[in-house]
Amino acid sequence: MTRPATAPRRAPVGGSRSSRARARVACAVAATGAISATPALAQEMLSMPAATQPSPGVLIPRVQARAYAFDEGQWLLEEDLRVEYGLARDLSVSVDLPLYQGFLDEPGQSDGRFGLGDLDALLEWRFLREDLNAIDTIRASLFAGAEIPTGTGAYGGGSVDPCVGAVMTAIFGRHGVDLSARWTFVTGDGMTHPIFPSDTADDFANLDFGYAYRLFPDAYGEERVAAWYAMVELAATVATGGEHLVTIGPGLLLEAPEYAIEMGVQLPLSSDDGDRPALRAAIILGLRLIF
Repeated sequence: MTRPATAPRRAPVGGSRSSRARARVACAVAATGAISATPALAQEMLSMPAATQPSPGVLIPRVQARAYAFDEGQWLLEEDLRVEYGLARDLSVSVDLPLYQGFLDEPGQSDGRFGLGDLDALLEWRFLREDLNAIDTIRASLFAGAEIPTGTGAYGGGSVDPCVGAVMTAIFGRHGVDLSARWTFVTGDGMTHPIFPSDTADDFANLDFGYAYRLFPDAYGEERVAAWYAMVELAATVATGGEHLVTIGPGLLLEAPEYAIEMGVQLPLSSDDGDRPALRAAIILGLRLIF
């Protein structure tokens, strides 16, 4: 907005109003430039999708380790590698490959040997991006892909299982919300010894909700700094055969301009386990890098 021409002709000792206004504008522009990319990667939840795609040509590898504790002293360790790459402004591709180590009762995988899981490949198209200011944003994406049968031993489903889904991400100041839904069409017989509801021969849905609150900083300045987020996730996996698992997951996220560290737990709220082991808790540790 242009000020009325009422300023004195002679500049005061501290500089003219116009020069001070230009300085304030420059600072604002610098702050906006420093943090404008933050919503694109900030407040991503630990265990669910987000509509925060990388910019074209940007590669984001993500490594997560999960330790699942089941009843009767059974354990499953998962090391997961996910790579996401920006193809265009609103288009990205991702692949996700898990590695498992099971300490489960027979007939499950009980000897501690490692085995690959099925690879998850997705193409994501962001159809909505409404940036309200340098921080606040509303974004929504559609994605589609398939689970590819790369699993070895008892950890693979043995079939190509297509999937479709959608995710919405909203950030307002220190608050962030994610909503996502995914449907997977299981074309094979599922895993020989299912561990989760998604491992059976039934089609299944993933329904997720996440909330994040920025603990620090109170507000962004001219320079980007590492930010701390507290978050909680509600995750439901429901198979058409009736088996389901609903968990709640509090977590903590440290996100810097070039990396992010993730920490969290998952606790069951409701489950129909069938012949599967009953989940008691899970611990999550993760690292994200931004290239």
